[in-house]
Amino acid sequence: MVSPPLLGKLAMNDKGMNMRALASAGLIAGLALFLSAAQAQDSEQPDPADRITDRGELDRLIKDQTFYGLYSPSGKPWSEYQASDGRTAYREENCTYAGHWWIEAGEVCYRYDAFNDGKPACFAMFHRGDQLAFYLRGLSGEWYLNAYTTGRRPGNPDNMPVEGQTCVGV
Repeated sequence: MVSPPLLGKLAMNDKGMNMRALASAGLIAGLALFLSAAQAQDSEQPDPADRITDRGELDRLIKDQTFYGLYSPSGKPWSEYQASDGRTAYREENCTYAGHWWIEAGEVCYRYDAFNDGKPACFAMFHRGDQLAFYLRGLSGEWYLNAYTTGRRPGNPDNMPVEGQTCVGV
């Protein structure tokens, strides 16, 4: 229950509804609509013609490249440098983790001691416009978008360490 002095300070319309509450409800509804549209787009199955399975093309796209991207559906940012020798540096939330990458059965695989109990995670890569998308296959064969790039740069422009501690703060 709102005390009378506080009630007088709130902006009320002629129906007795708090205008700030109405604005907040509208903002929340708009955000929910945006997020559901983004999740719907991320849950769409990729075009099989966009899948990259050729080892030479995968090598060319990955070796000595730094990817910048977002996770789906959270939108959490990440970056990753893939050295030509199979070492990698992965950055998220102000930490950089050293690991390894390789190509196996038309998928790119990554292994980091700090994630997934050190077990590898392999992803099918698809073209997504001029960027790349990393998908996991579900048990019934459907694809789930895990992450996608928003930018790519040659080399290791951020000088991310490919060896060292579990988390190297930046």
